[in-house]
Amino acid sequence: MKHSKPFSLELTDRVLRVTAFGVWTLVDAREYVRQMRLLVQPVINSDWACILDARLWKMSPAEVFSLLRDNTLWCYQRKLMYAVTLLPDDKMLQWQFIKTTEMEKPEGFVSRLAEDDLAAYALLRAAGYIN
Repeated sequence: MKHSKPFSLELTDRVLRVTAFGVWTLVDAREYVRQMRLLVQPVINSDWACILDARLWKMSPAEVFSLLRDNTLWCYQRKLMYAVTLLPDDKMLQWQFIKTTEMEKPEGFVSRLAEDDLAAYALLRAAGYIN
């Protein structure tokens, strides 16, 4: 049985779009980190932004979270300065997201929540990350 990835990644200009769905295993999280770090190489020398669409994400094992926390820190250290998140309508999943991003942020870092794609892209356009 073929195992499809529970995420998609797209880099446009200085904006990384991450769509997370389903349950992530440790293998999935490692592959996400590997692919994401390769994809953002062209933008890590200047400020960049991220849209994280987690509306279809599901509860994942605790072992995934230390890896995701480490990756979040890696992003901050490489000039991720603006993040827009679309969260699932589930309090436990929202709590898991908070736990993966709960750390000291770089000075000037902006984090916003959006209801949908239009709102997310409008925020990034207003912040100058999208023309």
